[in-house]
Amino acid sequence: MKRFVLTSGLAAVVLAAMTLSALADNRPPVDLAARAGKGHGLQGLRRCLSNLDLSADQKSAIQAIVTAAKPTLDADAATVKADRQKVRADIDAGADKSVIGQDVLTAHADAQALRAAVAAVRDQILAKLSTDQQASLKDCLASSHRGPGTAGFRGRN
Repeated sequence: MKRFVLTSGLAAVVLAAMTLSALADNRPPVDLAARAGKGHGLQGLRRCLSNLDLSADQKSAIQAIVTAAKPTLDADAATVKADRQKVRADIDAGADKSVIGQDVLTAHADAQALRAAVAAVRDQILAKLSTDQQASLKDCLASSHRGPGTAGFRGRN
C-alpha cells in the first residue's frame, strides 16, 4: 500500500511538472517592443527600482538609459528567439548532429551577448543611484533573483 501511495504521489508531481512545462511552451507571443524596460531580464530591476525613492532627475536619466538601450535589447532578443527556432527546426528536420551542435553554440553565444547587454544597462542605471539606493536595489534583486539555467539556453521560448 505504501508503494502505491508513493508511486501515485510521484506520478502526480510528474504530471504537474509536465503540465506547467506545456503551459509555458504555449504562452502567447510577446511583442518585443512592449517589453522594453520590463523585459530582457530587466523586469526584476524595474520592480526593485519602483521601491526606491527616486528623484525626478534619476527617473528621467534611467528612462533615457532604457530608451537608448531598447533597440539593441530588442534586436538581441529577436536574435536569441530566431536561434532557438532554428535549433528546433533543424532538430525536427533531422539535421546532422554537427549542424545542431553549431546551432546550439550560436544560440548560447547570442544569449550571452543579450545577458551582457542587460548587465551593461543595469550598470548604467546603478551609476545613477546613491550608495544607499544601490545597496537597497542589490538587496531587492538578490532576494528575488532566479538566475539563468546552467547552459544559458532554454529549449523552448
